[in-house]
Amino acid sequence: MSGIGFVRDAQSNAKRNRDNLKNKTNFTKTYKSTTPNTELSYKEATPEELAKSKAQFAIKQRKRRIRDIILLISIAIILVFIGQLLFQ
Repeated sequence: MSGIGFVRDAQSNAKRNRDNLKNKTNFTKTYKSTTPNTELSYKEATPEELAKSKAQFAIKQRKRRIRDIILLISIAIILVFIGQLLFQ
Protein backbone atom coordinates (compact mmCIF):
# COMPACT_ATOMS: atom_id res chain seq x y z
CA MET A 1 0.00 0.00 0.00
CA SER A 2 1.68 3.12 -1.18
CA GLY A 3 0.81 6.48 0.27
CA ILE A 4 0.26 5.37 3.87
CA GLY A 5 3.10 7.57 5.04
CA PHE A 6 1.54 10.59 3.36
CA VAL A 7 -1.81 9.96 4.97
CA ARG A 8 -0.29 9.42 8.40
CA ASP A 9 1.77 12.60 8.05
CA ALA A 10 -1.30 14.60 6.99
CA GLN A 11 -3.25 13.27 9.97
CA SER A 12 -0.48 14.15 12.41
CA ASN A 13 -0.15 17.65 10.92
CA ALA A 14 -3.90 18.19 11.16
CA LYS A 15 -3.89 17.09 14.80
CA ARG A 16 -0.94 19.35 15.58
CA ASN A 17 -2.66 22.30 13.88
CA ARG A 18 -5.86 21.71 15.87
CA ASP A 19 -3.85 21.58 19.08
CA ASN A 20 -2.11 24.84 18.17
CA LEU A 21 -5.44 26.53 17.51
CA LYS A 22 -6.79 25.47 20.89
CA ASN A 23 -3.75 26.40 22.93
CA LYS A 24 -1.36 29.06 21.60
CA THR A 25 1.42 28.11 24.01
CA ASN A 26 1.80 24.79 22.18
CA PHE A 27 3.10 26.69 19.18
CA THR A 28 6.06 28.08 21.08
CA LYS A 29 6.82 24.69 22.59
CA THR A 30 6.50 22.82 19.29
CA TYR A 31 8.10 25.07 16.70
CA LYS A 32 10.05 27.86 18.34
CA SER A 33 12.19 25.61 20.48
CA THR A 34 13.20 23.42 17.52
CA THR A 35 14.87 26.22 15.57
CA PRO A 36 18.41 27.06 16.62
CA ASN A 37 19.31 30.66 17.31
CA THR A 38 22.02 31.61 14.86
CA GLU A 39 23.70 34.96 14.94
CA LEU A 40 24.60 36.47 11.60
CA SER A 41 27.82 38.37 11.20
CA TYR A 42 28.53 40.67 8.28
CA LYS A 43 31.80 42.06 7.06
CA GLU A 44 32.23 45.72 7.88
CA ALA A 45 33.32 47.89 4.96
CA THR A 46 35.80 50.70 5.31
CA PRO A 47 34.97 54.15 3.87
CA GLU A 48 37.58 53.62 1.13
CA GLU A 49 35.96 50.34 0.08
CA LEU A 50 32.53 51.99 0.06
CA ALA A 51 33.79 54.84 -2.11
CA LYS A 52 35.44 52.40 -4.49
CA SER A 53 32.31 50.27 -4.83
CA LYS A 54 30.13 53.38 -5.33
CA ALA A 55 32.44 54.56 -8.11
CA GLN A 56 32.34 51.15 -9.78
CA PHE A 57 28.58 51.11 -9.51
CA ALA A 58 28.32 54.58 -11.07
CA ILE A 59 30.54 53.53 -13.99
CA LYS A 60 28.45 50.41 -14.58
CA GLN A 61 25.23 52.44 -14.45
CA ARG A 62 26.61 54.95 -16.97
CA LYS A 63 27.69 52.19 -19.37
CA ARG A 64 24.31 50.49 -19.00
CA ARG A 65 22.47 53.78 -19.65
CA ILE A 66 24.55 54.47 -22.78
CA ARG A 67 23.91 50.94 -24.04
CA ASP A 68 20.17 51.33 -23.49
CA ILE A 69 20.08 54.68 -25.31
CA ILE A 70 21.98 53.24 -28.28
CA LEU A 71 19.64 50.25 -28.37
CA LEU A 72 16.57 52.48 -28.21
CA ILE A 73 17.81 54.72 -31.02
CA SER A 74 18.70 51.76 -33.25
CA ILE A 75 15.28 50.16 -32.69
CA ALA A 76 13.60 53.49 -33.49
CA ILE A 77 15.58 53.80 -36.74
CA ILE A 78 14.69 50.24 -37.74
CA LEU A 79 11.00 50.87 -37.01
CA VAL A 80 11.07 54.06 -39.11
CA PHE A 81 12.54 52.15 -42.08
CA ILE A 82 9.99 49.36 -41.70
CA GLY A 83 7.20 51.95 -41.53
CA GLN A 84 8.43 53.65 -44.71
CA LEU A 85 8.59 50.32 -46.55
CA LEU A 86 5.07 49.34 -45.48
CA PHE A 87 3.37 52.64 -46.29
CA GLN A 88 4.92 53.46 -49.68
